[in-house]
Amino acid sequence: MLMRANGILTTATALFLCAGGNSVFAQAGRPWVDPPTDTVAPPQAEQAPPRPAAPTSAPPAGQAVQPQTVAPEPSPSWQATEPMAPPLPSPTAPTVAEEPRRPLPERRLSRSEIARDFAVDYLDAWSSPNDEALDSMAEFYGPDILFHGRRLSMRALYQEKRRFAQRWPQRDYRVRPESIGVDCKPRTDICTVRAVFDYSASHPKRRRRAEGTGALQLIVHFIGDKPVIVAEHSSTIRRTSRRDADREDSSHG
Repeated sequence: MLMRANGILTTATALFLCAGGNSVFAQAGRPWVDPPTDTVAPPQAEQAPPRPAAPTSAPPAGQAVQPQTVAPEPSPSWQATEPMAPPLPSPTAPTVAEEPRRPLPERRLSRSEIARDFAVDYLDAWSSPNDEALDSMAEFYGPDILFHGRRLSMRALYQEKRRFAQRWPQRDYRVRPESIGVDCKPRTDICTVRAVFDYSASHPKRRRRAEGTGALQLIVHFIGDKPVIVAEHSSTIRRTSRRDADREDSSHG
């Protein structure tokens, strides 16, 4: 059996050497080369040629010519080499100057209101010291006055008022505002003023003092816009006195 097997191996070996023995011996003389470790990269796709850059305008005189290359995107801090024009102001609505406010015209007082204020001012003036009270007479009275039923001139009335002021050098007249009534006749320049007032009169050196309540009636005549007293009458409604011998009426001037 062993001999038979060897014969079979010998025959197979002879056949193998006859079929390819020449090529095997032909490579026996070449040195062995290891294959490369990296595989060959596949061929890349053919890329299109780059487009030529668009022509730019000629730079201004004196400025360096920049190379025709694709510049990277400028950073935010990049500034242009040429000065930038200032931004135009945004259009705004024209400012309209405000017209100065005209003062409102003062309301014209009626004659009844003027006559009312005039009577209050008269009592306030007659409460002043003697010199001031007598000097104010020319502002309140007309040239001819009906005083307590008597027709007097301005000179005669002044003497009457002066004697009264000497008897009662300290006087205080306080009108009751709610008691004032004014009656102005239509189509005339005459107004009648009626009022109730409280008074006090004294003479410190003689230790005289009188207090009470009186009623006043003034006939006011308007000469243009100026009122003047043309008639005056007053009476005592209530009176108290500290001396029984004092019979002087201190309710009017």
